[in-house]
Amino acid sequence: MTTAPAAPAPAAVPAVADSWSYGALWRRVPRALGYLLPTFVIAITVSVALSSFVSTAVSLLIVIVGIYLLALTLLLARYTGTFEVIRLRWSGETPITEPAWPNDPSIVWWKRWLRPLANGRYWLSLLHGAIVAPIIATLSFIVVTVWLSLIAASIAVPIRVAFFDLDRWVIEGRDGGSWVIPNEWVENFAPVAVIVAIVLGVIALVTLPYVLRGLTWLHAAIARPFLGRFTNEQLEQQVSSLFTSRQAAVAAEGSALRRIERDIHDGPQQRLIRLQMDLAAAERRLAENPDEAAGLIQDARRQAQDALDELRNLSRGFAPPLLLDRGLFAALESLATRSSIPVTLETELGATANLPDEVARNAYFVASELIANAAKHSQASAITLSVTTVDGALVVAVTDDGVGGAVESVGHGLAGLRDRAAGMGGTFEISSPDGGPTTVRVALPLAGVGSASLAPADGSEPSA
Repeated sequence: MTTAPAAPAPAAVPAVADSWSYGALWRRVPRALGYLLPTFVIAITVSVALSSFVSTAVSLLIVIVGIYLLALTLLLARYTGTFEVIRLRWSGETPITEPAWPNDPSIVWWKRWLRPLANGRYWLSLLHGAIVAPIIATLSFIVVTVWLSLIAASIAVPIRVAFFDLDRWVIEGRDGGSWVIPNEWVENFAPVAVIVAIVLGVIALVTLPYVLRGLTWLHAAIARPFLGRFTNEQLEQQVSSLFTSRQAAVAAEGSALRRIERDIHDGPQQRLIRLQMDLAAAERRLAENPDEAAGLIQDARRQAQDALDELRNLSRGFAPPLLLDRGLFAALESLATRSSIPVTLETELGATANLPDEVARNAYFVASELIANAAKHSQASAITLSVTTVDGALVVAVTDDGVGGAVESVGHGLAGLRDRAAGMGGTFEISSPDGGPTTVRVALPLAGVGSASLAPADGSEPSA
């Protein structure tokens, strides 16, 4: 076994915390400009297209084709709204969660075509694309143009004064005449123009990140109620996720209790029954044959020691003393040492890593089960155990070089780990192609129970 400990990873700073800091705003300027500069053209084009389709559809409502054209317009509005959501996400704004659009291929085709007419989300997308977005895009286009013009003027005016002849300024009149500005006026006005242009340009340059950030935030804030999920939809999703997590936690608890019951029944209970029988036999022979009784007592003592060892092994599967005393890293190092297959431990956790007790206990349990399953079923010659922190979650990944082709047995083995991860709001992923390698990745959130997000599995190994 080899270990590769590293210093504990620094705590990640939430993106929202520095989203308005000056340095972060400057780093976002290219993305903000990439979003704002084409927004006016895109918004006007979409608005004209949607308005034209709507007016054509309304004019054709007297015939049935107008109804389908209106439905097609609503569908187009939905996809233009999705495009806007993608652009806002790319600009760095908080992602907008799109509505759960219905998709039932079993519905008759003509009903599926007309379904957008009865869905208010499509109409909100149409309202945003045809009316709201062009107004906001025009406002942001004017502001961005003014700010960039001030910055450009702070460069152009000094160059004009320094390198071009200012002896004669002529202003052409509407009637064909012209008005020549006197030279002394030009000489007196030029320094003032340079100072004003530089001051305004510096102010515009200094405030440019805040202006761009404010405009992208305004676009996102207005688009959210039109293109995002309603609050009640989000609450329903959270309730559904929590209900799923609760069911998974109950299933994981039941599976763990059944495993404990099976292990106790097959191990210590049988040894204790044998112990009771040996002691009863020794008691009967104690007076008649002391030597035989002494042998039975010795056998009973060995049975008691074996039962005690098995109970200790069972207790290690829950929370070994090493985990409680010295932390997860030391417990995983000991676990890797005891494995019948060489285990390489790769972790960024230091010996003093401060993890929630529930997370550390479940991470140890997951690692123990994955290594045990690999040792039983994978026919591997080497196992890699990786423990890292990614996006606020502790990720435990076990990879073996075995035969692969693992399958998941409902209610046993890795299916229990899937339920355990879901109960904590984590994720479970497995990759096990024929011929290997097999990789199982379990992510456990470090702070609270989040929404369960169970990745589809390719199959997993059944436990004995």
